[in-house]
Amino acid sequence: MAMAVRDSDSYIIKGGKEGRARLAVISRVLAPSTQSVLDRFEPLSDSTVIDAGCAGGDVSFELAQRVGANGRVVGIDFDESKLVLAREEAAARGIGNIEFHNANILHPWPADGATLVHVRFVLTHLADPERLLERAWEALLPGGAIVTEDIDYGSQFCDPPCPAFDRYVELYVEAARRRGADPFIGRRLVRLLEGVGFADVDSALTQPYGRQGDVKQVPMLTFSAIANALTSSGIATSDEVGRVTAELDAFAARPDTTMSCPRIFQAWGRKPVGAQFRPSKSAAIS
Repeated sequence: MAMAVRDSDSYIIKGGKEGRARLAVISRVLAPSTQSVLDRFEPLSDSTVIDAGCAGGDVSFELAQRVGANGRVVGIDFDESKLVLAREEAAARGIGNIEFHNANILHPWPADGATLVHVRFVLTHLADPERLLERAWEALLPGGAIVTEDIDYGSQFCDPPCPAFDRYVELYVEAARRRGADPFIGRRLVRLLEGVGFADVDSALTQPYGRQGDVKQVPMLTFSAIANALTSSGIATSDEVGRVTAELDAFAARPDTTMSCPRIFQAWGRKPVGAQFRPSKSAAIS
């Protein structure tokens, strides 16, 4: 399999076209906060940037606008079905400064000399997230920046209380932990970046929520995407998955309910000028 998170069976969310549709909804919800953090690293014109774990390419397309016609965006992901859709969308939109690679993001990347590396909702799925950060370090120019965005799953809320919502969060956390993933990795991002050697590390926090629109669809879409992982691992029965699905759907449809996404940490840093790559003790590259 193309990506080590699949090799270690730690990736719990369904991919393919269904996964792409879910990520498109999430990208619309997160567009303002992702654009805001990318603004910190302008200008990006004429530079090479890498979107590691690019999925369907939503952030890659944003980056393509920022680097301009003479810049280069390289998207890397393990899910070829999503990459096919991303390539088709790029062609339909006439975006010629972007390329998508089916590659193992824990191995040396198919591009380097990058001014910026962006990583969103990937580290949470990795048993050894430092390995990805080390690949980013290798790919960055001295002085180049990394931007990470990832979840803290224990922070979600709804109003009024909804047992199905609480159960969805519990089941997600259990499924992730059983497969060696970290559903609370957001709070560790600063420490992870510093541990690899990035300098000028800082962070921000965002948590979308609301009573209408896409944000209320995220819990239901995410729960549907982990249903197979829950039943195949014996964490939940198909009957329970069906019940929670129906109750979540009904709760989201009510106009008087509020639902949130997980708390999302954004952390960034720079590769110091003149720094050399220092692989960690855990980085056994295969």
